[in-house]
Amino acid sequence: MYLNKLLLKEFGKFNNKTIDLKPGLNLIYGQNEAGKTTVKEFIVGMLYGIDKSRGLGARLDNYELRKPLDGRGYSGKAYINYNNKNHLIERSFLRNNRKLSVMDIQAGREIKLQNKNSLHGTMFDVDKSTYVNTLCIGEYGAAPGKELANEMSNYLGNLSTTGSADIDKKDAIERLKIERKKHDVKPVIEKLDNIAAEIDTFKGVDDELAAIRGNISELDHEFAMETAKRKREARKMIEDDDGEVTYEENYQLSAKLDNLAESAVKSEILDEVADKEPEEKLTDKIWFIILTGLFVVGVIALMVNILPFSDGVRQLFVVCTAIFVVVTIVEGLYAKGVFQDDITTPSEDEFKRIIKELEKESESSEDDIEIDMTFAKEYAEKKAELKVVEKELLDKRARRQELEDEFNVMTKKRDELEKEIHAIDLAINTINDMSAQIHGDLGFLINDNISDIVSKITDGKYEDVYLDENLHVMVRDGDSYVGIEYLSAGTMEQIYLAVRLSVARLLCKDKMPLIIDDIFTNYDEPRLINTLDCLKTIDTEQIILMTSNPHIGDMLDELDMDYNYVELA
Repeated sequence: MYLNKLLLKEFGKFNNKTIDLKPGLNLIYGQNEAGKTTVKEFIVGMLYGIDKSRGLGARLDNYELRKPLDGRGYSGKAYINYNNKNHLIERSFLRNNRKLSVMDIQAGREIKLQNKNSLHGTMFDVDKSTYVNTLCIGEYGAAPGKELANEMSNYLGNLSTTGSADIDKKDAIERLKIERKKHDVKPVIEKLDNIAAEIDTFKGVDDELAAIRGNISELDHEFAMETAKRKREARKMIEDDDGEVTYEENYQLSAKLDNLAESAVKSEILDEVADKEPEEKLTDKIWFIILTGLFVVGVIALMVNILPFSDGVRQLFVVCTAIFVVVTIVEGLYAKGVFQDDITTPSEDEFKRIIKELEKESESSEDDIEIDMTFAKEYAEKKAELKVVEKELLDKRARRQELEDEFNVMTKKRDELEKEIHAIDLAINTINDMSAQIHGDLGFLINDNISDIVSKITDGKYEDVYLDENLHVMVRDGDSYVGIEYLSAGTMEQIYLAVRLSVARLLCKDKMPLIIDDIFTNYDEPRLINTLDCLKTIDTEQIILMTSNPHIGDMLDELDMDYNYVELA
């Protein structure tokens, strides 16, 4: 693909600026500040869009740098030849009104985009990062030195191990290792061991609790039996006129003894169900009983009306059914205890009060009926002791349940941490495996291509360039190899250009435009001519060379290289 025409409608310093381009080599000449870099950014923006940054960095991002200062719009057009067909690209860069359309001029129809704000996926498969770091070669800055040497090493190291100049393998793995440390599972495992050890101390709680409740139940039973015995002793003998002996019940005393007995039995029952909360069945609900009765009456009435009975029989049948249902409902409600008063178990204070009344009753009995009530006091004291033990065991069981719940939570956390650690380890291993494969496939080709281009640029002075095991760029100088940081600034820039050109040669599968933006500042004339001659080796449909050097055109003429000339005023 190649660009035919650019229309910088409202972009940077330009307003309705038209630039005609052709396939092959295009030379765009302009003095400093003429807008060469702006044109390069316009081309990249037309292909991929320009994103707006967030936060403090937004004031200095590319979006703001290329936005017109006078408040005009922010848009442009480009004519692109793709698959031997001309296409019109129209784009608005405004953040709140971003638009992109692609028109097939010959067919007269708009093309559907794979990505909303980019031609990536529609006209080419090279992503923006790869394009900018590979096919857009810009000026290096005022002080290359070791900084440029480090940049070159990082660039080649990233490219040869990850396949992308923006992805740093070492940095990625280091970040993953830091993240792995955040998911340390050892404290969680140690916590689980401590919880498990404490849970083991409560193993016999259920058996001990069952034993204590058995003792309480047995004590309640003994007390009920003793109360019945004392009740029998509370009766007095009466001899009638015929000499027959009968027993007369002291009903007040018996009622109080019955109260004591009931309190013991009910206490036993309540203890057994203390840990259970019975579920109320649907059939136990009052509204369900009433609705069921009404439903039955309704069904009977409907059937009677359908069957061939006389009116009198029908009425009698319905009335009888209704009476039967009402009686059944009332009986059910009575069984539910709706019409009965609540029966409550006497409290501990009430229990003691009854015992005192019984003692007083027995002491004041006119017939000298003595009832020893010490058994009730002993019962109360023994049961109180058992209840204290039961409470302690219940507290232990509650503590065990808390520990078990905490153990389950910590177990889930441990599993999640181990899952994260496994994922991080898998990511590290995958990066290393892919890195080794990429380095094996791409590293050799990069080294071979760099050496070929560097040899041409330097007239054979430096014939061999390669990446060592630490991904440093080494150059053979005579019989030894030296790091590029020991070479002159001009030589470093030439090697860096060779690196970028060799990568472009390898990765330029879509034959997208190669853009070179004013990089020949430190080149002497012989090496500059050799560099220009190397451009012939790049297999792409279009090269856009931007320069402030007015002699580049003459050198291209000497090399007999065809080019399209554009001058920025």
